Amino acid sequence: MQLLDFAESHDKQEQGSPLYLDDGFICVKRIHTVEYNKQRESIRNSIYGFSPNDVDENLITAHWLAEYGVTDWGGILDGDKELEFSRANARAVFLNPNYKLSLNALLINHAANYANYLFDEVIEDIKKIKKS
Repeated sequence: MQLLDFAESHDKQEQGSPLYLDDGFICVKRIHTVEYNKQRESIRNSIYGFSPNDVDENLITAHWLAEYGVTDWGGILDGDKELEFSRANARAVFLNPNYKLSLNALLINHAANYANYLFDEVIEDIKKIKKS
């Protein structure tokens, strides 16, 4: 095992890694970073105060995706109209309860997978090894 096979790109962590969905993509930041933890704590405090009793983690995740986590998208359709990326549109999508357990969960799973944030050179090396 080479440790370099696990070297993550800080640029990808901060700018987002694309999750490709059909003809579209959504870029999402890495979860479990120091920044992510601080952002979630800030969201939790703004929604529930400093000593919450009953916390909806899915709601906190939705706010994180809408405000911080998703950095860009393209090819996202709302009916027959392409939805441009903006924070307002991100709020409309990720705070919609219809997407809480589907699209939001898919994005968080992507953001949790270290392989999506590796340096591009490492990804190419892994592909070469798998072919041999």
